[in-house]
Amino acid sequence: MKRKLAYILILSTLLLSGCKSVESVNDNSKDTSMFVEIEHTALWEIVYHKETKVMYAVSYGTYNGGTFTLLVDADGKPMLWKE
Repeated sequence: MKRKLAYILILSTLLLSGCKSVESVNDNSKDTSMFVEIEHTALWEIVYHKETKVMYAVSYGTYNGGTFTLLVDADGKPMLWKE
């Protein structure tokens, strides 16, 4: 029983761990990510796709970490980053 619980805890930890490959607007030294971060808080960040300029919110919450949510304008069209 203890071994089974240990496996569940390890598996849960691995599944809830997120990977981050988003580069910051101010950090142009690495050009490997397809997303650019434009705003960051403790629980979420706003990013845009380099080629399409479509904006997304990325969650860092404990229950939905790593979730990308498309941001839309008042007409329901994807929001585009304008520099």
